[in-house]
Amino acid sequence: MKNEIKISERKHDLLISAVESYIENASPITSEKVHNTLFQNLSSATLRNELSTLEEMGFLKQLHTSSGRVPTTKAYRYYVNNIINNNELNPDVINDIKDKFVLRSAFLSDMLNDIAKSINQITNFPTYVQIKGVDNLIVQGINIIPLITGQGLILFQTNAGIINNTIELSRDVTEDICKDASKFLTTNFYGKTITDIMQNIDYYNELFKKQISFYQELFVAITGVLKQFAEERSAKLVHTNTTKLLNEPEYKDINEAKKLLKIIENEKEIKTIIDNIDDNSSNDVVFTIGEENLNEQYSDYSIINTNYHIGNGVVANVSVLGPERMDYAKIASALKYISDEINKYNKE
Repeated sequence: MKNEIKISERKHDLLISAVESYIENASPITSEKVHNTLFQNLSSATLRNELSTLEEMGFLKQLHTSSGRVPTTKAYRYYVNNIINNNELNPDVINDIKDKFVLRSAFLSDMLNDIAKSINQITNFPTYVQIKGVDNLIVQGINIIPLITGQGLILFQTNAGIINNTIELSRDVTEDICKDASKFLTTNFYGKTITDIMQNIDYYNELFKKQISFYQELFVAITGVLKQFAEERSAKLVHTNTTKLLNEPEYKDINEAKKLLKIIENEKEIKTIIDNIDDNSSNDVVFTIGEENLNEQYSDYSIINTNYHIGNGVVANVSVLGPERMDYAKIASALKYISDEINKYNKE
């Protein structure tokens, strides 16, 4: 937990309640509202003083002179550090996501799609999923299946799931040749990582030259598939339903809505920002909140990031992008639940 100012129990309770209230309804925090809904045992004068002190401490800010206060990045960070990482999973969120999340396939691309879509449906925010540590994937088998289109379906069985793609086949490549080539490739690649194969590509190329010429042709195509997969890191982006997202109070202003849409469209920049997030924290879920983002353009947004282990050294990195006023507890519960489900899946 990051170093932060110690505050009294009453200020703590007031700040946590104020942040939760603002997350829920986006209505500025006033002493009257807090008194009527949360702290009826305290006078409005006392609450005004407490809120003023929290503002002086940097936890709250006034957008306009006559308006109420809203949480700052510091307030959201305090909330996350004191509530989220110590909280049990929210049962309502778990019941909701149970109906949406299921790993339907052993294919890596489908697994990423299941993860991203499930989180997206729960949060309504853009969700980014990509595999890290692709170079550490261990090949356990290769199967080439000829298709009626003249292409070949390539299935790489790895320790974290199946990589699949298609390649072009020569007319002379029969089903029997595909079977023999599959056995030959599996024998030579079994137990090797993608890094091993790529680093020794010249050796394998020479090895295959001494075999049936079709093998070398298949080898070149197959290594091309592996190279492409490793370079793309099998990234998956699921956009939220834009209409739902723009219903958030932050985006009633047309300029703010345009800014958000522009950010969502810039997938390359978002990927760079996510890649630079320090995910070495001991916490299951890492929060980068508002002004904590190194890119000033993202100072009004938060990124919630977590890693799911799906193989030795291989993880699925999941990030949710949304406004600074997002339901951190709900999203954290969803991410933690999926982590538990993936761990169960890996043990099966």
